[in-house]
Amino acid sequence: MPSNGAAMRRVFEVGVYVLLAAVLVQFFLAGLGVFGSAELFFWHTTVNALVIFVLCIALVIVGWLAHEDGLTVGMPGIIVGLVILQSLLLFPYHMAAPVAVRAISALHVVNGLVIFWLALRLMDRVRHPKVARS
Repeated sequence: MPSNGAAMRRVFEVGVYVLLAAVLVQFFLAGLGVFGSAELFFWHTTVNALVIFVLCIALVIVGWLAHEDGLTVGMPGIIVGLVILQSLLLFPYHMAAPVAVRAISALHVVNGLVIFWLALRLMDRVRHPKVARS
């Protein structure tokens, strides 16, 4: 029978893959909202964003219980902050600010790419723990 730490490590690994899938789904949902129907933006803005946010918080806790190294545990926490920033970046757009100020909202897409990149790096750290940590 595996130890509690080994079981938590496995839960963490699976959670990282689920997180990466959720981030990819988030991009798909954004495209669906733009090219399909604006009503589908609800799934992008609310449902899946909440899934990513809660999953990252859970990964921080599970990673700590699995005794992962600090960076591996901290990466989902960084993603939590970036998910919050995602919403904040859209404030100028929703406030109908002047175009020059609304340009800040364009960083929403760039921030999404950073989230995706971090999720990929986290997956690398889980898949190749010795290589990623050296």
